[in-house]
Amino acid sequence: MIQRLQTLLLLIAAICFATACFMPLGTITTFDMQYLFTPWTIKLNIADGQIIRYTYYIGIMQVVLAIWSLITIFMYKKRPLQSKMCLAMLFLNLILILLVCWIYPDVIIKKTFTGFETNMSLWSLLSVIPIAMFYFSNKLINNDEKKVRAADRLR
Repeated sequence: MIQRLQTLLLLIAAICFATACFMPLGTITTFDMQYLFTPWTIKLNIADGQIIRYTYYIGIMQVVLAIWSLITIFMYKKRPLQSKMCLAMLFLNLILILLVCWIYPDVIIKKTFTGFETNMSLWSLLSVIPIAMFYFSNKLINNDEKKVRAADRLR
């Protein structure tokens, strides 16, 4: 059945990822310039600013996770597969957070800029919310599977 609580949780996760694709993750400030860090690029923080570096891996992962969340909603007849997909999305989301919070600011940006400060925006938290959504969706899917197996035993 599609009207389950895990459907709502997976939909919220997909909306979070879709919104995060268009919002800035933070700013990078050097001694003379300020740069905007988005899921797709690092560019000068002015209108039509010059693109310094492409960060499209973050944007691609967010789009893939949003689409994957929507696909998982319609896998309700195959609960074990739906549960595995939730766990895989949870793992990919942790990799995404690792990219956003550690690898890009501390490793990649350090090679591009010297003497910089990274300020993450609140929009970067939109990638953290789906962790809870995937976890609780997985628990609810497993509960449904237990109920179905118990009902099958009673027949």
